[in-house]
Amino acid sequence: MSGSQPTRVLVIDPHPIVRVGLDVVLRSDPRIVVTGLCDSGMAALELCRAESPHLVITEVHLPGMSGIDVCRTLKRDHPHVEVLVLTSDDRDDTVFEAIRAGATGYILKDITPENFLRAVHALMRGQTMIHPTIARRMLNRLSFISQDAERKIFFGDGLTEREAEILAEVARGATNKEIAKKLFISESTVKSRLRNIFRKIDVRDRTEAASYAAQKGYLR
Repeated sequence: MSGSQPTRVLVIDPHPIVRVGLDVVLRSDPRIVVTGLCDSGMAALELCRAESPHLVITEVHLPGMSGIDVCRTLKRDHPHVEVLVLTSDDRDDTVFEAIRAGATGYILKDITPENFLRAVHALMRGQTMIHPTIARRMLNRLSFISQDAERKIFFGDGLTEREAEILAEVARGATNKEIAKKLFISESTVKSRLRNIFRKIDVRDRTEAASYAAQKGYLR
């Protein structure tokens, strides 16, 4: 995109107050043109066909069609459109799913207006923008994955990446509270994942799970 051409932006958020606020912030920058504001994914896809935005800013949680599904559809039908996720959902699984769907930015709604505009322009310069706290967690998680990948821990036994991480922490003797804090998830999520893990590896309790993990090489 030419540096002299205004950035055409479409906003998707289910809450009117958020849409109005984003509209005000975006219009304060003369380099940006707001091509539309909508509250659902389906409405956004129609506007994309009609207005040809350069950038779509979307919430993850939308009525009917999720923001991640919107992103996936946009990258398939309009591959040159950039997608910036703006949400309060900072869960690792949601972040990774959005990035896999094609989002080039993922920021949280606690961002300041100034930094929000910087993120918009950074994306249009071809950069990837991830909220700082999320970026640090992603780097930690990717480091864990890369160090363990050769042992084929992940996806073995039918476990997801997150379940493999939790099983490894169980083998280290971590409590549910400690696991939740380390992996940035709730204790209830840990408990739910543990039930799935026990079922998948056919064990009855944490002691058996820890023994299984040690035998299978989940501890590095």
